[in-house]
Amino acid sequence: MAQLDALQALVLSKQLGSFAAAARTLGVTRSHISKLIASLEADYGTALFVRSTRALALTGAGATLHDYAVDLLAIAAEAREAMAALRGTVAGPLRVNAPMSFGKLVLAPLLPQFLAQHPKIELRVELNDRLIDPFEHGFDLTLRIAQLPDSSLAARRMCAVPRAIYAAPGYLQAHGVPDSPKALKTHRCLNYAHANTGHVWHLGKGREKANVAVGGPLCSNNGDLLVEAAVAGAGLILQPGFLAARHIAAGRLVPVLPQWQEFPEISLYALYPATRRVPTTVRALVDYLVTALPPAMTAAVP
Repeated sequence: MAQLDALQALVLSKQLGSFAAAARTLGVTRSHISKLIASLEADYGTALFVRSTRALALTGAGATLHDYAVDLLAIAAEAREAMAALRGTVAGPLRVNAPMSFGKLVLAPLLPQFLAQHPKIELRVELNDRLIDPFEHGFDLTLRIAQLPDSSLAARRMCAVPRAIYAAPGYLQAHGVPDSPKALKTHRCLNYAHANTGHVWHLGKGREKANVAVGGPLCSNNGDLLVEAAVAGAGLILQPGFLAARHIAAGRLVPVLPQWQEFPEISLYALYPATRRVPTTVRALVDYLVTALPPAMTAAVP
């Protein structure tokens, strides 16, 4: 086990770019990671990292050992899963990456029941809105809201995530209610930074389609921020229903052009490596979420 711990420290240090980041991921001290790397260097009689104040890079020997370490850790994980399956349990660590707003509003309320069903799973969830390479950062599973998943990853579609237009009643009283997608050009529209479309809203109503170039005072990579700005009267938003639901229920937001929604519709995907057998922990969470999530995430969030 000590050798596997050291190999895991090697792999994470390379993936995350520092001993400190690897230590945070494993919940240990930086000095502990340094000792594990030193033990490997002593065992193999060679330096594994080139250390500098700016970067941490593998030596040639380190790169070779890293490739073997990845394979050995994968085999060890599969062995643990196989033994757990023989006992009829799903056990082991599970690192999950998810969008910030979705994680807080939708995922968090669902996790207690999942953990009750699988008490041997050691779940770690990290939320952010950056479009990172999840497996370079050591995640077993990434939940991503998008139109298309990454082609290099295996993907399972979980449910639709409709995005529609919303605004505060006060904004509409001051600026008028748009009566067509074309009318959006005259309004203050708040844009989502990660949208592939930039400042063009692609909308659909049945067979009708409209691509509208919009402008406004605010752009952000976080949906919660845009929703709060819209609640305060800053402009119109094109956001998922699960973000707007509680504000609609309270009368702080109202739908605008309700028959028009973003087209093509985006979905929630579960992403995991395409080249490895899906771990039982990953399969357990994905299967649970497929059942727990509604077909389209439009239900009100308390």
